[in-house]
This record gives sequence, C-alpha cells and structure tokens, in this order.
Amino acid sequence: MNNKKPLPTIGVDKYTFFKLTSDNDEGAEYGSPYTLKGTVEISPTDEGGNDVFDADNGAYETSSYIEKIGHEITNADIPPEVDAMWRGLTLKDGVVEVGSETKTVYFGVAWRILKSDGSYRYVRYYKGSYSFASNVGGKTKPSSGSIDKQTAKASYTAVQRDFDSNYYAYFDESDLPEGTERDTFEEQWFTNMNYYPKA
Repeated sequence: MNNKKPLPTIGVDKYTFFKLTSDNDEGAEYGSPYTLKGTVEISPTDEGGNDVFDADNGAYETSSYIEKIGHEITNADIPPEVDAMWRGLTLKDGVVEVGSETKTVYFGVAWRILKSDGSYRYVRYYKGSYSFASNVGGKTKPSSGSIDKQTAKASYTAVQRDFDSNYYAYFDESDLPEGTERDTFEEQWFTNMNYYPKA
C-alpha cells in the first residue's frame, strides 16, 4: 500500500517540446527536443464530470468523462522561432510572417515539477497543438526604472495519440526503479517521448 504524503509543488522548469513526425499503428515518432527557456507557470485545463442516464424510474447508468485536456503555459517570452514552429510557419530571413493560412502542427511535450521535499514529478503530453494570441504587444517602460515584467501565454490542447490512444503521463522521482540513476532517467525523459524507466 502506498502511504506517500501529498506534497505541494513549488516550481516548474525544463519545458521541452518535440514535433510529432508520425503517429500510426506501428508507433509514434518525434523530432529533436527543443527546451523553451523562461517558464513561469503551467496550468492544466482538464475538466471532468459525471453524466447520469436515468431509466426504470432512477439512475440507471453513470459515466465519467474528461474534456479540454491540455495546459496553459505562461512564459517570459515566446521567441520568433518557437512562434513559427508552433504555427507551422517558415521563417523568412528570420522574420515571422503570419497570414490567413493556418496549419495544425502536433507536438509532444515534457517538463518537470519541483515538489516541496526537493524531488521531482515528470510530466509528458504525447500529442497536441498550440494556440496563442499575438505576441507583438508591448507596454511603455516605466520612467522610474522599476522592474515591470510582461509575460507571454500559450494554450496546448491535447488529443489522443493514434498509436495507443493516450493523452499524457506523469511519473514521480520517488518511484524510480532501484539501480536507476536520476540523471540517466532525466536525460531519457527529455530526449525520448517513448521512454519508460526500467529496473
């Protein structure tokens, strides 16, 4: 029986995404990892509930559901090359040009959450796409010179992976198999979306 005490989370980092290059009955494959710097906050968007079907003068069947699976990310900035990747655009001499043509590009993503005891929870979403408002806004710098930070936001909407119908997975460092080094596990988690820790 697992008697682990729930721990508050106190930080998030290593937000890493991978372009999904293929997803079929044989498996899912991903491109090279890209670690986005400056992560401020990640908030899940999952919502769930129960539906009751009434028959025979009462509750006959109850089904539970989850919807809006994904997360919102608040970042110090979303660089132009990341903007282009997420929108499926091609940089033209370093310039991001946004027109009426849109593409849905799918990505896998992974990050880690620091818990209050100093251990980590590792998270990965297998397939989803990004949407976000324009990041070309600005605000006048305060004349007093005080620090007034702005942030950029993006939403990631998850869909089931065709290969295995999974949305996401997470894993606690405290559950690492005996003999598995954290550094080895972490390197694999952030480079291989299909990796599972093994004894």
